[in-house]
Amino acid sequence: MQGTPLALPHWAAPVLAFAAFGGLVGWRIGASPLSTASGLVVGAAFAFAATYLLVGAITLAHPGLGREAVLEAASTGLLLLLPFAVLALVAELLLGWNASQTFSSAGLMTACGAVGVEVSRRGGGTLRSMLVPTAIAVALAAAWMILSTFAAANWKW
Repeated sequence: MQGTPLALPHWAAPVLAFAAFGGLVGWRIGASPLSTASGLVVGAAFAFAATYLLVGAITLAHPGLGREAVLEAASTGLLLLLPFAVLALVAELLLGWNASQTFSSAGLMTACGAVGVEVSRRGGGTLRSMLVPTAIAVALAAAWMILSTFAAANWKW
């Protein structure tokens, strides 16, 4: 008997990854449960909003493709955020590096590129399939760096 694969919502991987990135930012700020929990919540909210921004932009760029195809592509491509979150956790907690911004930015660029490949594979135009997710990834990486830097400067819990 063949089982069906575990179907996660399309936002699950980015929310988990950015909850980890946000938790690391909060932990780095104050190493208190409150700052870490606040970082987890902010990271998860950022990822949830970012996922819908990415899906919306790609859907607008590829109206003939359909929202379901874009959601599937996003779900597949954004899974690549998880290894970057694991690397950030290992780097911060075991090695003592301050590298969560680096891993979050690299993860976003890689995952959004993978989303573009998936959109192209599902019938999207090659150039638009790569340019739209890349532009969104650059904007999201900048937004996350600004948000986490602002948090580090202003959260003192």
